[in-house]
Amino acid sequence: FSECTAGNWGGGMYVTSSARGDVALERARFVRCTSPQAALYLNGIERLALTNSHFVDNIASQSPAALFFTSRIAASGSLLRSTTFFGNS
Repeated sequence: FSECTAGNWGGGMYVTSSARGDVALERARFVRCTSPQAALYLNGIERLALTNSHFVDNIASQSPAALFFTSRIAASGSLLRSTTFFGNS
């Protein structure tokens, strides 16, 4: 996702109450996304797996700018592997 804009949450991607519960992204790139909150907004999922992903120069009017993540099962089994965050504000 590059230079994406959202009026509500999730400048690049917004997921809420996923039916299966898990979200897995590999080699995802969120670059220069603009939103009220978070380039990647995940609300009420079960587990998150981000591998080889990058969050660069994302801008949000509320924190966090890059990633917002809430879990129904306290995030057990979630992981961020080789994921970088740079220049988000």
